[in-house]
Amino acid sequence: MKNVYHTDIMNMLLHSGSDGMSLRQLTRQLYNLHSGIFSSDVVYPQLYNSVRRYLWYQSLQRHSPFVHIRWGRYGLKPDLAVQLDIFVDAPRDEERVSRPVRRDECRQLLLFPE
Repeated sequence: MKNVYHTDIMNMLLHSGSDGMSLRQLTRQLYNLHSGIFSSDVVYPQLYNSVRRYLWYQSLQRHSPFVHIRWGRYGLKPDLAVQLDIFVDAPRDEERVSRPVRRDECRQLLLFPE
């Protein structure tokens, strides 16, 4: 079971630390993040029930990253490892610096000879 707001919930709980975050505060931040003046897709009571059920179900699972701290408060397990996005193929800063091209290395067709 994967929730639409899973990554946002993970980020908010990561920043909350070991104390966790109350369900009400978490839902308010999610609502503010995904609602706007022109969007009426997100309804607060439905969002609250969805997040409440999702976190309750996930906290009962053995391999879930969420843990129920106390009534109405959830956090992340202390032994949770966060996967980092490391790009091995990304060019390093030294490789990004362009070096001047010598005239004999230029391989383009000369339309007008000098």
